[in-house]
Amino acid sequence: MILDETRAAVATHFHHQLDLTPREITVLCLIAGGLTTSQAAARLNISRHTVAQHVTAILRRAQARSRSELIARAYASGVLATGTWPARGRNG
Repeated sequence: MILDETRAAVATHFHHQLDLTPREITVLCLIAGGLTTSQAAARLNISRHTVAQHVTAILRRAQARSRSELIARAYASGVLATGTWPARGRNG
């Protein structure tokens, strides 16, 4: 019971702290799914630089030092759940 309440509080705080745009949510899901910057850029038909800017903005808002830390926090808080990212295609 306490764990569920703590997880809910962390998820709410994490979500409000990040205040992600729809594109940033998509980028977060793609990198959580294991795609590289180049692969995410190709999937979204945007430049690598733009994906990198989105990742930098997300990392800054989450106060995470790495993609791994960001993704771990997102899963721990319940912001991401298994199966939330798009499936990888042949090129992804």
